Amino acid sequence: MTESPLERDGLPIVTLPTLETPRLILRTIAPDDRDAIVAILSDKVAMEHMHYASWDTAQCHGWVDTALEIAGQPEPEGIGWVIERKDTGETIGWFGIGNPSHPANAHHVSFEYALGRPNWNQGFMTEVLRCIFTYAFDTLGVPQLTANCHPTNVASSTVMEKAGMRFTHADRAIGMGGYRQHQNHYCITRSDWNGLKNGASS
Repeated sequence: MTESPLERDGLPIVTLPTLETPRLILRTIAPDDRDAIVAILSDKVAMEHMHYASWDTAQCHGWVDTALEIAGQPEPEGIGWVIERKDTGETIGWFGIGNPSHPANAHHVSFEYALGRPNWNQGFMTEVLRCIFTYAFDTLGVPQLTANCHPTNVASSTVMEKAGMRFTHADRAIGMGGYRQHQNHYCITRSDWNGLKNGASS
C-alpha cells in the first residue's frame, strides 16, 4: 500500500488498498461489477431504507458510472470498496467512507454501505465493518467514524452495534436523497476501537 503525505480536510489521502477478511475481499470497483451493483441498487426491498429505493435503472447505472470515475481519480473524493465473496467471486455489496461535509467536522467521517439481499444474515457486514475500523483507525488514524440509519432499519442498527458502534442520538435531518427524514446516529472513536481490541485480546 502506498500512502500520500498530503492531507485533505485534515485526513490523509491514500491509494485505495485491497482489504481482506476471512471470507471477503474489499477492492476498487471495476466495470465488471456493474451488473451486480445495479441489481442491488434496483432491489426495492434491499434499498427500502435508503434513497436509492426511488431510483430508476438509468440512475442506478449513473451511480456506477460515477463510482468508476471517482475510483480512477488520483485523489478521489472519499474512498470506497466493492465487497467480493472469496468462495464464489461474486460482488455482493459496497462500502464507502466520505469526506467531511464541513471543515469543523474534519475528524468526524461518515460511511455508507449496502449488501445484496441473498447475502443477508450471514455476518458479512459485521465482518466488513470490523475490517474497515482496523484500516480507518490503525492505518489512516481517523479519530472517529459515524453513520446513521432510519429508525425502522433494525438490521443496519444491529450490524453497527455488533461491530462496536454506539447509538448517540436521533434526529430529523436532511438525508442523502436531499429530503428530511428521521435518523438514528451511531459512532465509534479510535479510543472505543482500541478498547474493543484490547478486550478481545485479553
